[in-house]
Amino acid sequence: MMEIFRILDELELMIKDSKKVPLSSGRAMIDSHRFLDRLDRIRAILPEEMETARLILGQKDRIVNEACAEADKYMEQSRDQVARMMDDNEITRNARQVGEELVARAEELAMEIRRDANEYADGVLTHMEMVLRKGLDVVIQGKEEIRDALDRGDY
Repeated sequence: MMEIFRILDELELMIKDSKKVPLSSGRAMIDSHRFLDRLDRIRAILPEEMETARLILGQKDRIVNEACAEADKYMEQSRDQVARMMDDNEITRNARQVGEELVARAEELAMEIRRDANEYADGVLTHMEMVLRKGLDVVIQGKEEIRDALDRGDY
């Protein structure tokens, strides 16, 4: 990921440091070979970034599955505890109440764990989306500048 940002910074500097075309409202001449080389390097790196995003999604699924399994285990333990405590006297009524509270807490904990896992995954994916959009914007801008240079006859 850092490699893409470094290359994007190089492209930005290349454009900022390029010679300006007089009387052209900000148009600049750039070395198209150097610019295209940087674009090729970005294209080579992007599949790695996509693989990283896929791995992160896999981690999200694993975390959610582990959280669900832990919540299910906690609920099962609560049910087992309730079942052991049951009989027809005051202890039974108290046990039922405690058991229901345990089950309610287990369900609440499971929902909280699922929510946290989904928020984490959403944050990671939002960051990846931002990085990829920024890269795409730079690529589009570069292509437009190259086309403009070709249209003007600047080779």
